[in-house]
Amino acid sequence: MNPGEVHVWLVPVRPRAGWLAMLDAEERLRAAKLASTPAGDTFVTSRATQRLVGSHYLGIPPGDIVTDRTCTHCDTGARHGRPRFRDAAIDYSVSHTEHWVIMAVTDGGLVGVDIEDLRAAPDPAGLARACLTTDERRHFDAMAEPDRAPWLVSAWTRKEAAMKLTGLGLRAPPKHLDVSGPTVATAIPRWPSAAGTCATSPPRSATSPHWPPPCPCCRSTPPPWTTWR
Repeated sequence: MNPGEVHVWLVPVRPRAGWLAMLDAEERLRAAKLASTPAGDTFVTSRATQRLVGSHYLGIPPGDIVTDRTCTHCDTGARHGRPRFRDAAIDYSVSHTEHWVIMAVTDGGLVGVDIEDLRAAPDPAGLARACLTTDERRHFDAMAEPDRAPWLVSAWTRKEAAMKLTGLGLRAPPKHLDVSGPTVATAIPRWPSAAGTCATSPPRSATSPHWPPPCPCCRSTPPPWTTWR
């Protein structure tokens, strides 16, 4: 990976032989509790992907990867923070839907990624009221009706990626994040001064021949992608 690059890995959620075995004892216990639910395969795919991708960049076995989830915004030592590889120079972010896991990796600062189903906005007007800035809402209201839901899901995805980048989550109110440009504009306290995001929405179907799409918000060239079959 060259300095400043972002690499994106897209992994379909499905059972895979050997992936459960590479998880640690705590992860396997959680996977066992989820085994009879739709979230079981998603959890194993996500945690195994983090180990395999980490192994690819760090040059150590997947089973030796240690992920630190200690929150850096509170003093409790709680493990609800953004994940990061312990003692590693690279940064990463991960997200999932029911059918996909996406992971972005960089060695040039912080990265945030999110993935959403295009059906995630059954009430576009309600979501717009809850998450858009004044300028974004003006743009949304001026759009043709068929274009609103896809644009809104893309905007929400970029906001989620930005919130994940900092580890602030919903403590960074989405209505205070403007994603109409190539980077996030915000006046939120403790926001990184040079923060950027990497974000995408999922394909309309798992067989989309045009996946991954270009970024619809900043119209920039997307980062290098690897689709794991």
